[in-house]
Amino acid sequence: MAKQEIKGKKKHWYSILPTSNFRIQEIGETLTADPSRLIGKTVAVNGMDLMRDPKKQNIKVTFRITEIKDNKALTEIKSYQVLPSSIKRMAHQEKDKIDHSFKLETKDNIAVVAKPVIITRAKTSRAVLSKIRRNSEEFLRAAIKRQSYQEAINSLLEAKLQSQLREHLKKIYPIAVCHIRIFEKR
Repeated sequence: MAKQEIKGKKKHWYSILPTSNFRIQEIGETLTADPSRLIGKTVAVNGMDLMRDPKKQNIKVTFRITEIKDNKALTEIKSYQVLPSSIKRMAHQEKDKIDHSFKLETKDNIAVVAKPVIITRAKTSRAVLSKIRRNSEEFLRAAIKRQSYQEAINSLLEAKLQSQLREHLKKIYPIAVCHIRIFEKR
């Protein structure tokens, strides 16, 4: 019996480009025969590679491919995440760790989920911890409501939002670490 030749579509390389406000030109490449299948795929990039700053190595930014133009895949930011291993190194037995999760809405009406993590300098009472949790949610709701989604992501990457939150909360109790662990579009 003669072998049949398998005919397939020719595959092409597509460059994956981040949104315009990053220093790097390309976050990756992918090989595909059908570019429409790329739409919706996600690509995770380390913050150090994205911002060209070694201090951001504990951050992971996930991009979602939204459209294809001229062998280039254009993306939008889907989520921002601080790696769990870095948070574990910051938490100690003689400190309190406050995890929280809530839904927010940006100025451009995009629903997001924010999960801040706050570590105090020492052990404290539950009343103080609940006050810190409540104040952090109120502060983040107000801050995110004033910003568009892109502005909020930029302020997270530049650590402006975290430092403002820390300044706001240290009036209640001394804060050692204040991060937004996860910030993602819903």
